[in-house]
Amino acid sequence: MAELLLPRTGTLVAWTTQGFPPGAPYAGPTGKEFVPFGVGLVQLGTGEDAVIRVEGRLTENDPAKLEFGQDVELTMIPFTTDADGNEVVTFAFQPVTN
Repeated sequence: MAELLLPRTGTLVAWTTQGFPPGAPYAGPTGKEFVPFGVGLVQLGTGEDAVIRVEGRLTENDPAKLEFGQDVELTMIPFTTDADGNEVVTFAFQPVTN
């Protein structure tokens, strides 16, 4: 069976800002430590190479800095710290700067 690797870049199709902590099983910051974050629908790949649309966290949460069709790329960002003090990271899409 052939292995399918998804592209790490794509275009922003839609977005919103998550202004409150998500419900369970969310394990990130809550209360005063919670910081609103962007959530976007990203079409991975471009043109004829577009393969799938995925929902994911965005590194940008200011709607004025986001636009339809904006190029984004996958990255890893800090998410929280576990009970043992280890940093936990998550994936997110960041705008591509040219």
